[in-house]
Amino acid sequence: MFSILQASGIFKGMTKISFLKSSLLISFVCMFPSLFGQQNDTLQPSGSDPFENRIEFLTEQTDSEIDFSEWTDDLKILANRPVNLNSNNEDELRKLFFLNDQQIANLLSYHQKFGNFASIYELQVVEGFNESLIMQMLPYIALSDPVSEKFSLKRAFKYGGSDMMLRYQRVIEQQAGFADVPDSLRQLFPSKYYLGSPDALYFRYTFSYKDKLQLGFVADKDAGETLFPTSDTLKKGFDYYSFHYYMKDIGKLKHLAIGDYHLQFGQGLTLWTGLAFNKTPAAIASRRRAPAVRPHASANEYSYFRGIAATLSLKTFDITGFYSNRNVDANFYPADTALETEAYFTSIIETGYHRTASEIADKNTVNQQVAGSHIAYNGQRLRMGLTGYHTQLNHAFSPQQSLYNSFEVNDKSSTFLGIDYNYSYKHFVFFGETAKQLNAGTATVNGLSLSPDPRLSMSLIYRAYEKNYANQFAVAFGEGSKNSNEKGLYFGINATPFKKVTLTAYSDFFRYNWLRYRVDAPSVGKEFSLQAIYSLGRKGEITARFRHIGSQQNLNDENLPLNQVVNIVRNYYQIIFNYQAMSWLTLRNRIYYLQRSIEDETPETGFFISQDVVVRPDEKPFAFTLRYALFDADTYDARIYSFESDLPYSFSVPSFSGRGSRFYAMLKVSLSKRIDLWLRYSVTSYFDRNVISSGTSQINGNHKSEIKSMLKFSF
Repeated sequence: MFSILQASGIFKGMTKISFLKSSLLISFVCMFPSLFGQQNDTLQPSGSDPFENRIEFLTEQTDSEIDFSEWTDDLKILANRPVNLNSNNEDELRKLFFLNDQQIANLLSYHQKFGNFASIYELQVVEGFNESLIMQMLPYIALSDPVSEKFSLKRAFKYGGSDMMLRYQRVIEQQAGFADVPDSLRQLFPSKYYLGSPDALYFRYTFSYKDKLQLGFVADKDAGETLFPTSDTLKKGFDYYSFHYYMKDIGKLKHLAIGDYHLQFGQGLTLWTGLAFNKTPAAIASRRRAPAVRPHASANEYSYFRGIAATLSLKTFDITGFYSNRNVDANFYPADTALETEAYFTSIIETGYHRTASEIADKNTVNQQVAGSHIAYNGQRLRMGLTGYHTQLNHAFSPQQSLYNSFEVNDKSSTFLGIDYNYSYKHFVFFGETAKQLNAGTATVNGLSLSPDPRLSMSLIYRAYEKNYANQFAVAFGEGSKNSNEKGLYFGINATPFKKVTLTAYSDFFRYNWLRYRVDAPSVGKEFSLQAIYSLGRKGEITARFRHIGSQQNLNDENLPLNQVVNIVRNYYQIIFNYQAMSWLTLRNRIYYLQRSIEDETPETGFFISQDVVVRPDEKPFAFTLRYALFDADTYDARIYSFESDLPYSFSVPSFSGRGSRFYAMLKVSLSKRIDLWLRYSVTSYFDRNVISSGTSQINGNHKSEIKSMLKFSF
């Protein structure tokens, strides 16, 4: 740790080559004390977070702020009601989302041959399981069923528990949007200045009883939004409110959601709200598995429904009906009587920010109603579903016309129909979904999972999305941000050739038959990934990754009369080292390297190295996490993302470009059995600039620091 801190002092004067060499030396200096440290035997999980790799990869793909807190709820539910390994129930085991189809099949096969597990250590003899994976599973598994009981609301409200959280965060340095200027200047430039304070506040209350009942309330204010404005024209209070009431598995009522909720059917091609994973180096892509209805309990202000949804279970059939009625943000243009034009909007805004006068003007300007149903057949081998729903907008949708979006449907209303299936036979699983937008396009995705050996699993996925299929609620497997104008073939393989070694690889070839944003011609692309994990048992793991992406994009050259489409290649190299040095001490090292090239031009590179220290003293009421990192990226296009530990229901995956360092420290203190406190401080220092960012986010200086704190009460 001392070595990496010393390095920052001489970092400014380093050349690119000397920086890389010194950083690699720093990494090994940090690693070797871990390798020769005290070898205590411990059950403390030392592997990476189940979501960490997926979140980092998803953020890199979307390049936008995402609220991942609904996945935090999944982990909490698993921790409070662990999966029973002796249930011999496939649906129960599938709650362990980080297990693949083959690992679940191996668990079921082992249980059938040898009966109940007597100890968690018995998992070590099951094919496809090593100590690192078992350590990851530990908080979420049990070996006996919970006590059977008949549900009653009286009992639920008597024995349920409540969590109440209040989070505060703020960027310490002043950003341009918070400049103190006269109101006349704010009116003249309605998009340039924030109306609220730089403080961000988040409040959440949740009451739950096991996984049967959950109700909650969320209030959120982003930095720049108003809370108690002095102007009478602005609404007082939090900018965003959300409420949900959810019940599960109560007699024939499989799901009931009132308020804000998510719907997730099939492979996500017809209807899926909330988050979903596509490709990730950590696991091969396979069929989607999710409950049909789930509560929305996060500060995500875009991808959810508001209304009511219910699922009835009738023997082998599940019937879901739903209705949603909510207002959404949009780039809105009111009716003009002089020009005889009706009101319309050009796009729906997904950020959820209402900080400036122009952002507030676009808030809740379009009403969206969605109603439909889903019927699912649950056979022993065959599962099928039929989805149908209708969307209705109160204003016309008129996107800004460009060649690439000339096939996008712009009706006030749309109707979607879809059929999904899932058929399993021995070591084969066939799955897929086909959707049709009435009076528009069709889309289909189909796949095959194969496990010829307990140590080997493979996946093949083909998708074909027509250019005039426009469904904002589709998040099926694909390369593009929308399931439209794309064809592709994906092949993935996961193998455990040795007990301590796990290999994951995939290839994906895709084609766009029509133009796309910043690509003025039909284009093709390909992606390859290889990951190897060497398990150190309970002491940790070493992960090495390589990923190659080849795509096409317009060349930014003002001297050319027409945009020229060129090939862009990106190669990613990653080494991640997690080590449980002692029962109370975890060390983590990361080395990321990116090379980006455009045909014959000189490649751009990005480099990132970090040292993490996690201290969790045995039987002490506190835990401490810190990181120090160095980065050097030639351009923004060569930026690197890295996942960071953060407060509960808060996620940090910053991008790094330019040359500088990153530091953060987080402290958790249990003030009592029912009260927990988190404090976090982070700072990014740049060595190659005196101005950070631009526009409303601009900071005059080379440091950007942030503080966060959260109080959680459980009762």
